[in-house]
Amino acid sequence: MLVSRWCLAVAVFGAVALALSQAHPTHYPEVDVALWRERIRNGTAPPPFQSYHIHVLFVSNQNDSVDPAMAFRQKFMSHFGLTDDNPCNGLTHQGRLCMFTVDASSGSTDSPFVTSEWGMFLPLEDFAKFVPWTMQNRGENIVFIHPNSGMEKEDHTHWAVWQGDIWPLRPSALCTYCGN
Repeated sequence: MLVSRWCLAVAVFGAVALALSQAHPTHYPEVDVALWRERIRNGTAPPPFQSYHIHVLFVSNQNDSVDPAMAFRQKFMSHFGLTDDNPCNGLTHQGRLCMFTVDASSGSTDSPFVTSEWGMFLPLEDFAKFVPWTMQNRGENIVFIHPNSGMEKEDHTHWAVWQGDIWPLRPSALCTYCGN
């Protein structure tokens, strides 16, 4: 058991650099963030959602947090026929359900998350299929669901949904792509 956890830890930490380059946020360069912020200030409609991310947060140095999170990831992948063979690729729109590489970095300053997480890209049209399943099968895991509209700060802070306890976020990590 100790050896398998060590192997998992090595595999997970080996993928951290890749995860940081792929996990967050999904970029929509065609979205004029300044224009949409002005429209929101004027009381007009916010931008449409283009896709979603579902994240499961965990504490990387606590087995009672890591084990359920990884078991839930495996259960999700098995239930929906996903593998790690074709992960999400980069920070652009994926156009398909895919899993990001596990981020066990314990909250890199490049991430809006202050803890470790695994996540997936969810096309807009699949929301009703995957989110209810996640709600009913998450167990004690902390799940964070946010839209991707091109306005990363708002997507993560104002328009997101938590399942379980609300954990702190680092919105300043999103400012690289904030548009102002």
